[in-house]
Amino acid sequence: MRLVIVTPFLESKGGMERVVLKIAQHFNAKIHCLRYNSNATFLEFQKLNIEVVKPSFTGSLPLGRRVATAIEAGNHFYNVELKEYDLINAQQTPSEWIRNKNKPVIWYCHTPNREAFDLYNWRMKKRGPFSKAIFWASIKAFKHFEFKTVPKIEYVFTNSINSQSRIKKYLNRESEVLYPGVEYEKFSCKSSDQFFFYPSRITPEKELEFAIEAFKLFSSRTKGWKLVISGSLSDRPEHQAYYKKIKSLCSSEIIIETNISEDRLHELYATCTAVLYTPVNEDFGLVPLEAMASSKPCIARSEGGPRETILNGIDGFLVDSAWAMAEKMEWLSKHPDKCASMGRMGRKKVQQDFTWDKFLKRFEQKANEVINSKT
Repeated sequence: MRLVIVTPFLESKGGMERVVLKIAQHFNAKIHCLRYNSNATFLEFQKLNIEVVKPSFTGSLPLGRRVATAIEAGNHFYNVELKEYDLINAQQTPSEWIRNKNKPVIWYCHTPNREAFDLYNWRMKKRGPFSKAIFWASIKAFKHFEFKTVPKIEYVFTNSINSQSRIKKYLNRESEVLYPGVEYEKFSCKSSDQFFFYPSRITPEKELEFAIEAFKLFSSRTKGWKLVISGSLSDRPEHQAYYKKIKSLCSSEIIIETNISEDRLHELYATCTAVLYTPVNEDFGLVPLEAMASSKPCIARSEGGPRETILNGIDGFLVDSAWAMAEKMEWLSKHPDKCASMGRMGRKKVQQDFTWDKFLKRFEQKANEVINSKT
């Protein structure tokens, strides 16, 4: 099978990049993208066939960097014609627009564009008048091309029931949930030291302030504990501004580590007591599963993907407020045996239900069906 994977960027170590990596490795696939930062994403990509294409026009637009970059990506995928392939796998938005001039396509939709749909009002409230006008116009244009292209796509996979419902609501497309896997062999439990861990990209939608507030409530009653926050931090102005805001909220017991190595990430998972996770209506979220793979319970906000992966009170907790999160942190700190038992339950679940073998077997089955049925 000659498979081509298309995605705008490979510049971080997120869930999307992990899915691209696993599919590319399994099928020996070519990856077609606009930007690739080998130092910022998984090192395994360096062994793969990556075609980095310069857009037909670059930063000459009199717009902000983010809007200009989105227009470049949209223009490229909507108009490019690929050759010598049996199937195209589209990943991050707007790579699904590849279907305009190419077929067949399987789209692994991590989520419909959140800027355009479920986070649109949340984003608008944070903008000034001029920024609102630019944002409104860019989203209107995006939806025009999205609604023209998505109905043509041969098959849509998605990463969660949460994202599946968004795809139906906003794009009126059926999709199949295909959960990503976890490389549980790379995760372990070494100890249960007196700190909680929140691994996350440093971006506003991850709502790190929720976890910080919860930890402050917890530490006001329970002394000697720390909170470690770690994740990738980009040079985008809004991300840098958010990082400064979060830093200003931190006490001496709260530590932020940015752009850490994979070894350091695994070490923090392996030695924490439990993991916190507080993003806004997360699509799916690998963090709870990585916590389980490390035999650590995860206390997560009760919305989005974590509601599909965490069994409340069995292998983690789902909470609706910072107060409730603080209470669960206190409970785990006082019941180390039960904390360890919950972690072991999570590890068993990941080994049984969230493997890459299961993911790739189903993806390959559907890929062959789509190829054999094309006209």
